[in-house]
Amino acid sequence: MQNLSIAFINPPHADWSLANNMTYLQCQSHYEKAGKYKERVNWIKAPYKWDQYETLEEVYSEVSSADIILFSSYTWNADLIDQFAHYVKKHSPKTLRVIGGPHIGTNEPDLLKRRKDLYDYICRPTKPGEVFVEDLINDWFENNSSPRNKYISWEISSDKKTSFSIEQNYSVYEEHNHYLSETLDYAKNKNIEPFIVLETTRGCPYKCVYCEWGGGTGTKILKKSIDIVKRDIKALKKAGFRDAYLTDANFGAFKDRDLEIFKYAWESKLNLTDISTVKTPILEKRIDLINSCFKIIGKNSNRKLETKNEMDMWGETENVSLVPTVSIQSISKTAMKISNRVDLNSQDKLKLSHHINKMCTKEGYTIPAIELILAMPGSTIDDFYEEMNIIWNFQAWSSFRHDYMFLPDSELNSPSYLEKYQIETVEVFSDIVDEDGIDNWNSLYRGKKNHFKTIKSCYSFTHEEMVEMWFMNNASNYLLQNIYPLFTDYLTPPVFAKRCFNIISNLSEFKIIFDEIYDIYDSSTPPKSIRKLQGQFRVKTIEAFLVKNKKIIINEIMLKTYRFENEISH
Repeated sequence: MQNLSIAFINPPHADWSLANNMTYLQCQSHYEKAGKYKERVNWIKAPYKWDQYETLEEVYSEVSSADIILFSSYTWNADLIDQFAHYVKKHSPKTLRVIGGPHIGTNEPDLLKRRKDLYDYICRPTKPGEVFVEDLINDWFENNSSPRNKYISWEISSDKKTSFSIEQNYSVYEEHNHYLSETLDYAKNKNIEPFIVLETTRGCPYKCVYCEWGGGTGTKILKKSIDIVKRDIKALKKAGFRDAYLTDANFGAFKDRDLEIFKYAWESKLNLTDISTVKTPILEKRIDLINSCFKIIGKNSNRKLETKNEMDMWGETENVSLVPTVSIQSISKTAMKISNRVDLNSQDKLKLSHHINKMCTKEGYTIPAIELILAMPGSTIDDFYEEMNIIWNFQAWSSFRHDYMFLPDSELNSPSYLEKYQIETVEVFSDIVDEDGIDNWNSLYRGKKNHFKTIKSCYSFTHEEMVEMWFMNNASNYLLQNIYPLFTDYLTPPVFAKRCFNIISNLSEFKIIFDEIYDIYDSSTPPKSIRKLQGQFRVKTIEAFLVKNKKIIINEIMLKTYRFENEISH
């Protein structure tokens, strides 16, 4: 019986970031404990030098000896891994190609067909990769290097379903500390983001229609023991990491446990970042959780990472990420209901946003990013403007509403949901990495585009209203931060923002901007970049336009406000 060589490909969201290869490491550790043929499996080191690769051939050279290549699919790398799978199919047709991850295509027939043409085996989205890979490897040995789909748990054409628990008696991070140290040293030497994740729970009890949560939606929350999590944190510190992205969907669901982990990480000088809190509709519990976190971290100490080249590209991480993010999504009660989102009511969202602003200001921390989604079905343009109250309360000026992504395996993207709420979508692409306008540097990522579908209109708002909301989403932070302070005694944030748009929309130069945005949302034309306007990052273009017309906007608001006050007084 021959040995098996297996490899893993998971390109990161940008070529200035380390790839997240933890899934691969988890599969290795699991198979070492549960696999029948563990002595005969060679796990090829997962590629991580994505800032260097110029061609697919260079990546392939690191995994060319593999009998099986596992691909992990996310919205930011789906196009790239499909290109790579096509390359492997052409140059090494005997190599088995396997795809998993949350971004597969079960609600997009054309995408799923392409995936079935490219890949020999497909793991159902959000299902446990450990048991899928265990069965895949076992049957590779037991069926002459040709695993049978029906014997593989969670394979898309199989009925076999094997449960998996993360209540392990071992630390994956301990078992792969050498590899983690190696990748971190590379990140420091190349000055790229040393991305790593920490998983203490898996699964989510909620069923938000827009979600493809990696651990599964509508499931019981599985949790690691605190002792194992503490060992994970120690191992990350031993490897040299300062930050770890907390993948738990509902931090605070197990309050005492989660806060003990948070405190242990803090005292170990490991920052847990991008903390997504439990979606309880009870305001007091949300505030208590936030206050408990502030009690642990205390006043901002501005602790910094010592780097060899004195360049810390993550200088604000300890400020931004230590304060848990607030997943508000929409102020619209209807939008929340039809998205199956459990959350606070509108007034409590305002109170929570105000409280977090107050606490961050008091303790000296940067306000965390606000999690709002632009134009959810069921919301109206009036709801959009009402959300200006939340934005004003938060004053997180680098944070914008997220473009609504219709992920291919979410219920949101199902034909029945689209039809029920009269949703029209349009294909767009992102050629900029994030909302700050940060782009890729070079390599395979140069000029890379990530295509996805977003909302154009639905039963609760029109195409033209979508264009208005898109513009104001990118304009409102500047307007609220730089002009609204002049009018806080006279206008509420929603009234102010709406008045601003009425003025801006009558400026002769605005038509060029409006027409370009309208074209982005025109499904009859080729897909456009949703992150760029007039050839540069959209916020930069819009803010330049606002700066140029600032005096006109101020004068017109003053004139309209004076007229209104005059009419009231008479």
